[in-house]
Amino acid sequence: MSQTQSQRMSSGAAPGASEPSLGQLFGDLARDVQTLFKQELALAKTETTQSAKRAAMDVAKIVAGALVLYTGVIFLLAAAVFGLRELDLPWSLSALIVGAVVAVIGIFLVLRAKSDLTSGSLAPTETVESLKQDAEWAKGQVR
Repeated sequence: MSQTQSQRMSSGAAPGASEPSLGQLFGDLARDVQTLFKQELALAKTETTQSAKRAAMDVAKIVAGALVLYTGVIFLLAAAVFGLRELDLPWSLSALIVGAVVAVIGIFLVLRAKSDLTSGSLAPTETVESLKQDAEWAKGQVR
């Protein structure tokens, strides 16, 4: 409700007395739509920022998982080298076990982060829905 309408209602004036002109009504509508647009823009900015932060965290998880996976590959390669060099296997078997465990952890982290990243939406869905409702409201006000 616009400030002019609030003033008329609070003054206790009869509805027929001093009706606002068509120009005043359109002016009030224009101000209301402008205020609404500014609020929707602020909501879109907030929602987009939150989505971007969530995506950045998911990317950081993927990078962390990839680094752990890389470490696992290094251990597996070292295990293969030691295995070929020694047939006695105590060092290589140790490195092989450590490398396999690290690789499994890395794979788990990467897959989990990838799932988190693909399940989220970067689109400001609340703002889009709100804008649709605002457009319907504005159409109703013009009629």
